[in-house]
Amino acid sequence: MVQTRKLKDGSRQVILNGKQYEVITKVLSELAAKTKASAILFADMSGQLISQRGNVEEMNTTVLSALAASDFAATSEMAKLVGEEAKFKLLFHEGEKRNVYLSNVGDDFFLVVVFDVSVTLGLIRIYTKKAIEDLTAALEEEAGSEASDENIIDSDFSTLLGNALDDSFK
Repeated sequence: MVQTRKLKDGSRQVILNGKQYEVITKVLSELAAKTKASAILFADMSGQLISQRGNVEEMNTTVLSALAASDFAATSEMAKLVGEEAKFKLLFHEGEKRNVYLSNVGDDFFLVVVFDVSVTLGLIRIYTKKAIEDLTAALEEEAGSEASDENIIDSDFSTLLGNALDDSFK
């Protein structure tokens, strides 16, 4: 689905193409406009921040995305302890002034939505669910179309290499 590259330290690096990034930023912008969220972050499960929208100047979004990834890791273990076969799909933290809503986007990504207590949780849940559907579809579609382009390049390269080798032995 999504391209990844394994690094020397054993971690994975997620690779998105330009079209995927455009879709992500568009969906986050729409979500921010519909929910009046203070901030929206899109990151991979390792906590690597990919995109953000909203009033993010007053918060360290890099640290927030890393903490959110840790939150998902901890609750994944909690899910196992209470007998859940799959990890929890969403997390909610309620504060006095702001709330934080975290939700999986497939297995590799998550969204963090920071919003004022004046905004209803139901509104956040409805629009976030739609955003997740849009993001998941776009990531799967774009990654699939790019993979087929790579196969064409590989087969062309293989044919050209074969022809060059044949010519060198004539």
